[in-house]
Amino acid sequence: MEWIVIARISEFEAESMNHLAEESLSQGFRFFERLIPEYSSGLNCFDRFGEMLLTASVQGAIVGIGGLNQDPYFNHPKVGRSRHLYVESGWRKRGVGRLLVTQLIHAAKQHYQLLTLRTDTPAAAEFYQKLGFKTHPSWEHTTHHLQLSQEEDDPLSLY
Repeated sequence: MEWIVIARISEFEAESMNHLAEESLSQGFRFFERLIPEYSSGLNCFDRFGEMLLTASVQGAIVGIGGLNQDPYFNHPKVGRSRHLYVESGWRKRGVGRLLVTQLIHAAKQHYQLLTLRTDTPAAAEFYQKLGFKTHPSWEHTTHHLQLSQEEDDPLSLY
């Protein structure tokens, strides 16, 4: 059995993830292509309050990545967003994505009441729904959400 190690990164080393970027582009996913320049330029370094970028590694090789940001589409400090989740195709359906998202949810609960995301594939939609994400209500820029806590200032009540 190979151990999957989930780690928070504070320094983005693009060369260690080039294989993920190339594979994601070949499969028609462009978000990884945006992640690298956004991080390099400082536009999105996952370093604000309540944010993080995680990698999943097996024997030192990065096989997955996923991030948590303050949601840029909601104007509410208690709404977080899962972003840029990608797992190398050879490692899908082996628990890597589930471990990444579980860690992101755990971290999000410390800062947010609601976690949102956007996906455009049926397989990803099914994956998130199995983890408890809902598809209603429908918001622009958001396909799925997970209620993390109920408080007086509930983000769901704003929309």
